[in-house]
Amino acid sequence: MGGDMIQKSEEIREKNFREFEKRYGFRPQIDTNEDNYYRMELAKNGDPILFIKGAGLNGADLRMNSEYDPVYESKRWVERFEFINRMTIVLLMGFGVGYSLGALVKKLRPDTKFYVYEPQESVFSYVCGCVDITDFINHPRIFMYVSKEQQGLYVNDVMMNMITYSSETEKIYSPYYAENKEFEECCAALTTIMNAQSNYQQNRGRISLKCRLYAWNHMRNASLLKDLRAVIPEGMPAVIVSAGPSLNKNVDVLKRIKGHALIISSDRAINVLDDHGIEPDMVVTAEPVKDPAFLKYKVAEKIPLLCSMQANSESQKLFKGRCIYFHTFRYEHALFGDRVEADFQGLDLGGNVSGACFVACERLGIKTIILIGQDMAYLDGKHHADKSDSGGDDARNLETIEIPGALGGTVKSCAMWREFRDFFERRIKLNPTLRVIDATEGGALIHGSEVMTLSAVADKLEENTYDITNAVRNLPKAQTDEEYEDTVVKLQKWCDDLDMIARNSEEIATICNQLLNVCKYQDISDKKNNNKINKLDNLRDEIYKTVINSLMEDLWVEDLYSIPGYQFMIRNNEEAIPVFEDAKKYYAHLPEDCKSLKEAILEAIEEGKSNE
Repeated sequence: MGGDMIQKSEEIREKNFREFEKRYGFRPQIDTNEDNYYRMELAKNGDPILFIKGAGLNGADLRMNSEYDPVYESKRWVERFEFINRMTIVLLMGFGVGYSLGALVKKLRPDTKFYVYEPQESVFSYVCGCVDITDFINHPRIFMYVSKEQQGLYVNDVMMNMITYSSETEKIYSPYYAENKEFEECCAALTTIMNAQSNYQQNRGRISLKCRLYAWNHMRNASLLKDLRAVIPEGMPAVIVSAGPSLNKNVDVLKRIKGHALIISSDRAINVLDDHGIEPDMVVTAEPVKDPAFLKYKVAEKIPLLCSMQANSESQKLFKGRCIYFHTFRYEHALFGDRVEADFQGLDLGGNVSGACFVACERLGIKTIILIGQDMAYLDGKHHADKSDSGGDDARNLETIEIPGALGGTVKSCAMWREFRDFFERRIKLNPTLRVIDATEGGALIHGSEVMTLSAVADKLEENTYDITNAVRNLPKAQTDEEYEDTVVKLQKWCDDLDMIARNSEEIATICNQLLNVCKYQDISDKKNNNKINKLDNLRDEIYKTVINSLMEDLWVEDLYSIPGYQFMIRNNEEAIPVFEDAKKYYAHLPEDCKSLKEAILEAIEEGKSNE
């Protein structure tokens, strides 16, 4: 056997498409000319192999699998990959007939997740008409991206998994697949996000948690996003004022827009608005180390501060009684319940305060967002509209690049600003009902937005008037005194949990050391080791059941990648040794982290009680 053609079967395709639609909500598109582009034959061992017609040398058909034994070929290919230390996300370019993916699933750890980027929807649809791939479609650890719409969500979906599980990420190309620009851009964006996540934890994690502790103990003087949303009139658009260098060109047009749209300023743009005597409806800040001096301007003295709970605590104090919290996580849900509308898998704010403004607008139910000052590019060598050089080095330390401009041609930018642009494009793809108007009048092109002048936008907005000043400034408080006392009780319980975690950690480190000795001289898979391994699992399970452990892993442990995986892979000595070594090191140090976090919590409680 070998070389025999495989005939398409619409019955097989229907079976695949039916399962695909159940999981992903749509059916892949079939190219009516697919037979002109693709064909399938049987390899010599009887397995199907895929050909791309005319894609080989000198116009020959390109064979995508071994003509003898595709499964064996993939098994040999996958031997080069080995990730044994922690949970991994595989970014796989190309599905083909699934041989490479199948070999990876069998080879790698059973907690590995696979995000498969197939650049040609038509080839995927063709394969669905020839081979039953429902096992791949329904596999709980395999996620397929075969259409342009799905691929637009690739970065966001992988990012959420990375943030949730602190996973390592590995980019892999299936054999015979050429480099793909869109896939490479996704991988580059994810690398940036992963590095930022690690650097954030190392440099700002503890600071941001202390800011959250301040917020938790001052909810009696603050409000919540849900109450703000309740007073926003239906259909009211929003203008996000960012601090890009073009802002001075059209900022005065905002005077015409006041009262016709919700004007939201980023913290960095407040001083420009102050220079022009323009009072926005609110200002947004999200960063724990952002200098509160950016907010100390006359036009900000009466307006609310829409902020993350991890915003600089000095900024929160500056707006005492006027803070509205919107950026909350699962630990806030444990303290305050559904009213804080927590993001259980983290939330991408784009790495900048304008991104936070954008997400806040989405959460407020706003359907039309106008951007100004959102350059993400230099203008006459300037990086911001104000005279401060703060943040300038962030851009200057990166290579200057050229990217498409909103007004045509290209503009000078950098990788950091390009990632900001990519964030806005991701959000637009995630929310197709959202209308985004880029009225920056310069800067980088944001695909999916409408480019207009701010004056033209103002002409349209003047048709409707909204009076929300009093409503926005008189929102109900997030918490009563009695509710705060309940919060204190919960925080004190978390301190008790920290004591338990410290005790368990000491015992875990001891057991890991004992099991390391077993690995050096005996077989870890011997049943006589089960009691110690079960004890280890029980001690760790008790830790994982606490909210405070999640909080500690997210923000207090300074080395994100020192945290052991939730599931220990110890099927043999080779796997077990690095697992136990890493766990021993981590848990031996964890009691120190527990002690310092407990001290920070108790200090915040005392400050909250005395500073009403």
